[in-house]
Amino acid sequence: MENKRIQYLLIFTVIFAIAECKVFTRCQLTRELLRNNFPRTFISNWVCMIEHESDRNTAAVVTKSSRKKFYGLFQIGSEFCKEGRKGGKCDITCEALLDEDIKEDSLCAQKVFDQEGFKYWSKWGTRCKGQTLPDVEKCPEWLNL
Repeated sequence: MENKRIQYLLIFTVIFAIAECKVFTRCQLTRELLRNNFPRTFISNWVCMIEHESDRNTAAVVTKSSRKKFYGLFQIGSEFCKEGRKGGKCDITCEALLDEDIKEDSLCAQKVFDQEGFKYWSKWGTRCKGQTLPDVEKCPEWLNL
């Protein structure tokens, strides 16, 4: 009975998180990254990676195997979070990575980056590295923050 309650709670939490999701425009994403202390020198790389990993959608969930899922805007792997309770390398719930508030997501993504760099995100390597990056300097947010 307890397992069923936990399953229902997880389903409800994911549904609630998805209802609170956001799909950013490129310029909105740039603004949010700058607000969350991402360095300007790498913003285009972050935007490119996010566009290819999650399509700028905070509710994106990708299941690679029964033991490996990736969550949210940054597609952070399940080793960095726990479903239903805080945990993992970022001490965060996976569901917290699915809402429109990207503050905790950003801290976790920066932790991932500090440990592994952009190579953690496979689509950055195939779609961004050595490619023409998004021109975020045209965004009004670039000048105003």
